[in-house]
Amino acid sequence: MDLQPSLCIYRSGRNQIFTSRHRYKPEPYIIFPCSIFAVFLIGWGTSFIFGPLGDKYGRIKILSLSIILFAVGSVLSGLSTNAYEFMVFRFLTGLGIGAEWFSGGTTVAEVFPEDRRVMGAGLFHTGFYFGFLFAALAELVLEPFIGFRGMLILGGLPVIFIIYVRYKTKEPEKWVNVKRAAKNSLKARESFYSIFKKGYAKSTVIASLVMSAVILGLYSGTVYVPTIIEDITAKIAMLKYPVVYYVAAGGAEVSAFTIIGCILMPLMAEKLGRRITLIIFLVLMTISVVLIYDIIFYMNSLFYLYLAIPLLGLGGADFSVFTLWSPELYPTEFRNSGFAAITTFARYFAAALIFIIGYLALLVGFGHAVAYTAIGFVLVMPLVFLMKETRGQKLPEKYSQALRIKFLNYFYFIYQIK
Repeated sequence: MDLQPSLCIYRSGRNQIFTSRHRYKPEPYIIFPCSIFAVFLIGWGTSFIFGPLGDKYGRIKILSLSIILFAVGSVLSGLSTNAYEFMVFRFLTGLGIGAEWFSGGTTVAEVFPEDRRVMGAGLFHTGFYFGFLFAALAELVLEPFIGFRGMLILGGLPVIFIIYVRYKTKEPEKWVNVKRAAKNSLKARESFYSIFKKGYAKSTVIASLVMSAVILGLYSGTVYVPTIIEDITAKIAMLKYPVVYYVAAGGAEVSAFTIIGCILMPLMAEKLGRRITLIIFLVLMTISVVLIYDIIFYMNSLFYLYLAIPLLGLGGADFSVFTLWSPELYPTEFRNSGFAAITTFARYFAAALIFIIGYLALLVGFGHAVAYTAIGFVLVMPLVFLMKETRGQKLPEKYSQALRIKFLNYFYFIYQIK
């Protein structure tokens, strides 16, 4: 899903993107990473506009468009010549990848048979972390030859799947049936309003709040693993291998254990329920973020860092719970809009918090500042129990109240004629 290693963007690209033409010299841990992540997150948040459009025009059409946006943004990021261009193209990349998640997740939920839908959600989400795994390997093998710009351009590879997705993949039958019942009159605006109607507003608001903490944990916790590995290795007098080897190993370890978590998630969700499963992942994130950034980072120990990373990787599978859970909270007519709202609205909040973390890093130190993000996990855990438990329930397929009323009125009219 994402072939772009944040490491090569940060480590190799900062000195080329932020050139001497700029009046300031970015502080390594703060200005550049915060700016990139914030702009990327704002782009991701803005991708919500494709949610209602997916309900109106179809999942596959919007999925295809999102892949194109992501690929174009990735390639242009690699070709950017200054910080301002780079930020614009990162926004475009975020716009694409955000729509990829909810459009692809909705499609998987509606296409897979009910007895395989739960496992399908977990397997679908592994794609994101396989991307990070490949990126870590590419950083090790290709980056010395093609540089950080070449690594970014590799992010355009998903566009080759457009032909298959667009012409070989059919729209989900569930959505086609709803469109047919509505006589092709589905409206994007109505889809948007529907997620805030009675019975759905609570799910939309609470899930978005929980997602805020999950997002902040990823972009302040997981993504900074390469950064702290670089910092620790810089303090070691004699390294057996080049720094890039240690960084790639850390990135690959995080990705591998998150993939394991995504595979375990469906089994846990069916056995324990969606709520308890998400709580378990949030607890793992809380423990691992505090352990790595508040303790191990200041111990300057690669050994203990590599021992703790599996906890962080497993906890990172908290995202996969939303891939399963979000489609189950809304009916087919506005499922894409609901999924989009949950996974995008929180990005704006997280973008602002990224800069707050950066400011705290200047006051209390980088490690302590990132460790503070664990507070968010603790705060949202009670909210998880307010979310609707959907274990054992089929994917909602009912038509809207308006459509049902029109349907019943039609038969009542026929009955009166008789």
